[in-house]
Amino acid sequence: MEDKEVKITKKQKIVAGIIVLVALILLVSVFGGKKEEKTVPAAAVKVEEKMPVKEDAQAQKPTEQQPEVKEAVEPETTEPASVETEVEEKVAEKEVVENKMPEATKEIIKVEPKNSVLTFETTTDKALTYQVFYTVEREVWYDAEHVVEHQGEAGTHKYSIVIPSDKVFRVRIDFDANPGKVIIKNIYLDGTQKADLNNFDGYAYNQIDAKNKNEDGSLTITSQQDDPYMEYLTPLLPE
Repeated sequence: MEDKEVKITKKQKIVAGIIVLVALILLVSVFGGKKEEKTVPAAAVKVEEKMPVKEDAQAQKPTEQQPEVKEAVEPETTEPASVETEVEEKVAEKEVVENKMPEATKEIIKVEPKNSVLTFETTTDKALTYQVFYTVEREVWYDAEHVVEHQGEAGTHKYSIVIPSDKVFRVRIDFDANPGKVIIKNIYLDGTQKADLNNFDGYAYNQIDAKNKNEDGSLTITSQQDDPYMEYLTPLLPE
């Protein structure tokens, strides 16, 4: 009986040892599982902490971009204002010009009936001072009270010389001193009194070295003297 009891105790020890091992294994597995569960929420907490940071950064970006949007909008508001001011200035200038134009035309209308205009075209190699002598009566002489001067330029130009009289009896064109070569054509008297003065055979020529009529109806004269001129001999008013 004693031997049986000894054997039972050995079995019990073995069983107890197995139970202890199993308990240890269970404890290890339990504690190991708890560690894994602890690490998982820790990682989840880190993820949750980062998410608000990203949302804050995204929320701050629009606030930083708002000044840039305002700066882009401000030039658009200023440009129409400048355009409107330019339009207003142009309108004001037009109104000033329109207000001045009638005054100028009125002055011309008042003076024009009292004047005559001698027009002609010339071609020269240098600038000349033209003198137009005229008479208002039957007398043939010319004086300093009835002359108009006009500064011409080299090249081909058309001149309109105003004679301060509505009646012209005779007319003379002087070509400055030493004019050289001069081509003249299209000579007309206009105003209340009109006359075609292109009949070059009807002129008297003074200090003209040479003259020649051209196919286009112009006249070429040359002179190196001090007082060259051409005088239209036919009276422009009836005697």
